[in-house]
Amino acid sequence: MKWRFDKSKVIRSTDAVMTFLFKIEEVFEVPTRGCVIVPVIEEGADFRIRARDAIQLRTPEGRTLDTHIGSVEFLKQAVGACRIGILLPSDVRKQDVPKGSEVWLTFR
Repeated sequence: MKWRFDKSKVIRSTDAVMTFLFKIEEVFEVPTRGCVIVPVIEEGADFRIRARDAIQLRTPEGRTLDTHIGSVEFLKQAVGACRIGILLPSDVRKQDVPKGSEVWLTFR
């Protein structure tokens, strides 16, 4: 697994290391599936995520939510590059994750 990230965006605590992944650009709900977040991925970003990876969501208001990735889907656009949608567990709702929230990958 290859990771390239800005060391200033790494937080170490006594029980976990967290790496900043991205900010959320769009949030929507899919009936019977749950909340989907669409990230803003910066030019040159190089990371890998997969279902069941532990993440922490940090809202612009300062709230945090520890959860995990349910699945990763490719969203095809008519023009331009493909984007990804990240399905969160069914207990996370759209109103829990406002646009602009940060997503941090958690290593335990």
